[in-house]
Order: sequence, then C-alpha cells, then structure tokens
Amino acid sequence: MKFVIHFTTGSAWEQGQPHWKQGLVPHREYVREALAKGILIAGGPFMDHTGGLIILEVDNMAEAQDFADNDPAVIEKKFEAAIYPWEPLEGIFNQSS
Repeated sequence: MKFVIHFTTGSAWEQGQPHWKQGLVPHREYVREALAKGILIAGGPFMDHTGGLIILEVDNMAEAQDFADNDPAVIEKKFEAAIYPWEPLEGIFNQSS
C-alpha cells in the first residue's frame, strides 16, 4: 500500500529560516535509508519552507506510522507528521513498485 506522510513544521522549527538551515541532515539520512530499503517512492520539501511530503510503499498503516514516529526530525519536534493511505488513480504513482 502507498502512504503519504505530510510533514508540517513543529515546535522546534526555527521560524523564518529555510529548510536547509534547520539541521535536517539526520532526517535526510533516514529518508535515504528508506530509499535503500525500497520503501520510499518520492519525497522532498515544500519550497515555501512549511514542511514536506513523503510517499512510502509499505504493507500497512502501522509500518507507515512507525516510519514517521522514528524520523529524527519528528523525534526532535522539527516536524509533525500526518499519515494518509493513498490510492493514486492516474500517473506514474499508480504503478506497483
């Protein structure tokens, strides 16, 4: 199943600073691990510096929740994460990984 994780800025986000000045290297490494495991479909920041989005392919909501809960940026309260099951109907994301 595909899941969208919508990241919004958390209480530790430094307001007025772009994403590249937020100390997100551990988050980025965590996301790259997901890519290496084959569960990351796409991800990246919103260019208005309000958060970002990740699309995962995992078996169930519990796995998507576990991924979000263990993200260093969520743990550090730089991001808050909302998770949505997603069924793309058109385009490149409706194909199986």
